[in-house]
Amino acid sequence: MKTQLKTPISYYGGKQSMLNAIFPMIPEHTVYCEPFFGGGAVFWSKEPKKLEYINDFNGMVVNFYEQLKSNFSELKRILDATLFSRSTYKQAMVVYEHPYLFTPVVKAWAFWVGTNFGFSNQIGTLSTSPKRISSCINKKIAFSESLSERLKNVFIENIDAVKLIERIDAPEVFFYIDPPYVGAVQGHYGGYTQEHFDKLLECLSKVKGKFMLSSYPNKALSKYAESCGWTIHSKNLTLVASRNSSKKKTECLTINYNLNNL
Repeated sequence: MKTQLKTPISYYGGKQSMLNAIFPMIPEHTVYCEPFFGGGAVFWSKEPKKLEYINDFNGMVVNFYEQLKSNFSELKRILDATLFSRSTYKQAMVVYEHPYLFTPVVKAWAFWVGTNFGFSNQIGTLSTSPKRISSCINKKIAFSESLSERLKNVFIENIDAVKLIERIDAPEVFFYIDPPYVGAVQGHYGGYTQEHFDKLLECLSKVKGKFMLSSYPNKALSKYAESCGWTIHSKNLTLVASRNSSKKKTECLTINYNLNNL
């Protein structure tokens, strides 16, 4: 079941455009986990569960959600005073590149600006297009206490995704897994290699819970799917490739359960 909440940040590689394909495929579960959280488009759009884990290896991502959860009033005060300008973006990038010099709430502000102001929501690439500015205004208006309340009973982690999966795996757990794309320069997540993906696939081949994995087509994925009995559902997407072009991509949603049993 969907909710009316939307992610407070638009994130490069986020799954906002895939929600209509993802939601009908989500199985019943009592424990929910996103090991590669990022913008968490699926989490924000789905109803809460008894126990939920969100995790990201990037400390700035985790800090943003920790501040949203525990320091909402101060973060909102700063965001309400934020101007949409090139100068604001430059200030945010200074904070993002030197986080140890600033307080947690200022780092959270910088992360919000960096993702929402960026071209294709990539940190480090400012966009001043009318569409981007309009999106930022809408994000600012929608930044409400309901976002903080949604995180109230959520466990926020900051460890390797595979370690988290192995640690909490159980039959009642559903994992929505959206790693960086292999070999892609994905904002600050550049460097996710085939070796990383292979390690994830090997972990998933042993899980007791249910999972849905978002990825591009991949030879190793096809081999694991065949040997483990997973099902790969392919969706065609149009992605913005640069400021002046777009390209077609195939997104794979791989699951280890039978949709007929939903």
